[in-house]
Amino acid sequence: MTALLWAGAGVLCLIAGFLCYFDILRPFLQIRQSIGRLAQRDFSTAPLTATPGFFQGTLRDIRKISELLQQFDRQITDEGFSLRAILSSMVEGVLIADRSQRIRLVNDALVALLGLPHSPLNRPVIEIFRKHELQLALDAALAEGKPQQIEMSLEIHTPSGGYATKHFDVHIAGLMPRPQTLPTAALVVFHDVTTIRNLEETRREFLANVSHEFRTPLAIINGYLETLMDGALEDREMAKKSLLAMHKNSRRLALLIDDLLTISRLEERTKLLEFLPVDLHELLGHVIEHLEPSIAERAAAIEIDWADDARVIEGDGRRIEQVFSNLLGNALRYGEVDHLGIRISAMREGNDLHICFSDNGPGIPLGDQPHIFERFYRVHKDRSRDAGGTGLGLSIVKSVVLAHGGRVAVESTPGKGAAFHVFLPLAQNAAA
Repeated sequence: MTALLWAGAGVLCLIAGFLCYFDILRPFLQIRQSIGRLAQRDFSTAPLTATPGFFQGTLRDIRKISELLQQFDRQITDEGFSLRAILSSMVEGVLIADRSQRIRLVNDALVALLGLPHSPLNRPVIEIFRKHELQLALDAALAEGKPQQIEMSLEIHTPSGGYATKHFDVHIAGLMPRPQTLPTAALVVFHDVTTIRNLEETRREFLANVSHEFRTPLAIINGYLETLMDGALEDREMAKKSLLAMHKNSRRLALLIDDLLTISRLEERTKLLEFLPVDLHELLGHVIEHLEPSIAERAAAIEIDWADDARVIEGDGRRIEQVFSNLLGNALRYGEVDHLGIRISAMREGNDLHICFSDNGPGIPLGDQPHIFERFYRVHKDRSRDAGGTGLGLSIVKSVVLAHGGRVAVESTPGKGAAFHVFLPLAQNAAA
């Protein structure tokens, strides 16, 4: 009897153990395992069994939590991908700074604009930019929530090892989690306006130079007119001198206007240039014939070394003749030596024709050579005006050569002459 009781008790314990395992222990282990995986951000794993029992409601809730977390994870992933795609496609530099003004997000465009060797994430804004006005604007945007806009210039380290100044328009906006609350972060957008600022500076310099160049001959003409009006008209010698001076300066104004119009039109290459086969050697002969009085006056010796296979190219003969005339005219005008020698050579180099105008004149100072093709730039300002130059000759040379798809360079050792190298494509399909 006792043995039967013990056997029955064992059976009951076994049944109770099975029931405890299936109804309590196994669901509990599943819950523990699922919660652990959820804690490890594995939102795809949820209890699949639906064992009725004590934890049935808990298992169902965990499944719902898992499904919601999967939805949130997909939404966050999609939004993160969209944000990265937007930021990476922007040409503007973008960063987000928290309330302590530490950088929390930055796009690749800003890193490239600033030339940063490393990512600036988690570093203070002032440490990266070192601009007090940017810090003040950030303070105002974070404290008041009002958008801020400033202009800022930075010295950017270039790959060549030097520094370049870049100009930025900076827009700052507070990021508020809810309306009518203080910003928790600030969005800073950098617009690179360096090209615009440089063009504005170039325009100002150009207008100032044009005004100066016009003012000088106009003042001379006006001065002689006043002299004639004050009674010098009766003095034949003075009247003749005044008229000659006014005529000279009026011609200078006309040349200046012509050169300005030429440069302006050269900016529209296809509308101005007429590309036809042109014999440059023959073209040079016309230029030399036209400048023969100046050559004879200077007693200059002209030497020409022109290869037979370097005569004909596809170009605008009228404009190239202007290039030759300006280069040869400059050599005659400024080659202040007793026995001026000018050598003109031409040869083929691949798809280009290399033309060189060299002389044994005084040369060009090293400090002036980088600016020699700039508009209105003169090495010797007073002497250039006396010689009748407008300061636009070499600028026109460069504009014409570039419009043909070529390039121009100067090579000079002070005291040992100068050489101007012109490279023109043989055919315009090669230039394109």
